[in-house]
Amino acid sequence: MRSTIFSLLLAFLAFGSEWRFFKEVSFEEIVRELLKYRVVYLGEVHTDEEIHELQLKIIEALYKHDPKLIIAMEGFQQPFQEFLELYLDEEIDEEEMLKGTEYRKRWFPDEKLYAMLWRFAREKGVKVVALNVPTELLREIKKKGLKGVKSVYLPPEPVYPPEEYRKYLLEQMKLHGHKTDEKRFIDVQTAWDNGMAYRLYKLLLLYPEHRIVVIVGKGHLWRGYGIPYVLKKLMPEVKQAILYPCPEERFYLLFSSDFSKECSSASSKSPPN
Repeated sequence: MRSTIFSLLLAFLAFGSEWRFFKEVSFEEIVRELLKYRVVYLGEVHTDEEIHELQLKIIEALYKHDPKLIIAMEGFQQPFQEFLELYLDEEIDEEEMLKGTEYRKRWFPDEKLYAMLWRFAREKGVKVVALNVPTELLREIKKKGLKGVKSVYLPPEPVYPPEEYRKYLLEQMKLHGHKTDEKRFIDVQTAWDNGMAYRLYKLLLLYPEHRIVVIVGKGHLWRGYGIPYVLKKLMPEVKQAILYPCPEERFYLLFSSDFSKECSSASSKSPPN
């Protein structure tokens, strides 16, 4: 793995301000910072092998400090949790787990990119949780709209995205050539983020002593929106941190806690006055 440049985007909430500044830090300093938070998002570009290697390195370091750890992975859909449990309990092998979770049908990146994570978890007895909502639910919402669908995978009342995140999502829709109604596209993305945040919310209640490391695409974390924004609405007191990759510029952004005050100018490198 290349020598990573950690330029961290830090927010100092005690001052109630919205400014940030960049600071180059060591890996050890990153870990010390992440240990302050209950939910740690390790954002990814799904096919970037070096990002996955860094994810493992961070998980290993967090585990060394405190083994009460849960890894929540977007690559697995929630209805198939039992096969992850069987794998972690060494009752089935890796190939059986991949077939049982329908991993190759429901997640496009090569499993070799993620195998190091679940193998580490099995070796150390760390729980791995299927984070993603079922594909079938998102298809139903695409047809009927979010208001027309009730599901155990969604919170009782959905948290809708603010305008800045809506604009970002629509830009992504056009960028990727999605040919669909804009409202339905936003409904699907809203359900997607809500479903994963709701899963984390329930895990936090069920495992009050554990830290959750979230392995998820960086689009679900953009400027603190997406999953962290929804979880903040569901559980305002929870402390969250995001390590957000910018591989094309070879740095990582770290921002945390009160995302309601941290969702603008995320790319600014200007220091405070």
